[in-house]
Amino acid sequence: MNLLAIDRLSAGYGKLVVLHQVSLEVEPGQFVTVLGPNGSGKSTLVKTLFGLTDVFGGGLTFDGASLLGLPTDAVSRRGLAYVPQRGNVFSTLTVRENLYLGLRQRARSEIPGALSEAYEMFPILNERAGQRAGQLSGGERQMLAIALAWLSRPRLMLLDEPSAGLAPLYVTGIFRLLRRLCESGITLVVVEQNARSVLRWCNYGYVLREGQVVFQGAAAAILADEETVKDYLGMGMISERRTTEDGGRRTNDE
Repeated sequence: MNLLAIDRLSAGYGKLVVLHQVSLEVEPGQFVTVLGPNGSGKSTLVKTLFGLTDVFGGGLTFDGASLLGLPTDAVSRRGLAYVPQRGNVFSTLTVRENLYLGLRQRARSEIPGALSEAYEMFPILNERAGQRAGQLSGGERQMLAIALAWLSRPRLMLLDEPSAGLAPLYVTGIFRLLRRLCESGITLVVVEQNARSVLRWCNYGYVLREGQVVFQGAAAAILADEETVKDYLGMGMISERRTTEDGGRRTNDE
């Protein structure tokens, strides 16, 4: 059974329709990426999953139950966590204070152990615990944002452009961390423009264009299909060729 199922979903803002009958499935334990050029609807998709847009039609279920019409706090209680691209930490607070805010729903007796686990999973945050979040580097801030979402003990994490604006060293570190979170049992849906990098770490990819899914397939298959990727993403993104028995396939939305 799919953990997340999106069926012919149309959504946007006010009267503006951004997503047009998008269908997408995510199995438990998968690391799925959503790719596409600017304006393709990638960010709108993850915002819709977290209840932040207007839905005009279609279905959206998580673990078999509909998410449509739920406020964000109810979506969060179902086990979803969202890491936006911007405004994802409290800049004037220290790293430690940010983490305590992430633990505010935990029982007081759980907090010391949970904080220790966070420092073990995100060791750079232990080193920066007394530093204000606004003074962190971009990569460190992104680590803190991911840690805040992780502390809510989600079953599914939604991340919007986690590598945006980061130096290459931090990009690798972010995707390595996300792979570890996935291997620990958290399902991931990650919106990205850095296609070449994210496809090396994820399991499966969807390509959006003008609010529609135009291509999907196993990550290795997408990396190996340079011509298709150029057609849909408008850039050469392949530096390594890999093969897979599970090939990518076009969808009916083309």
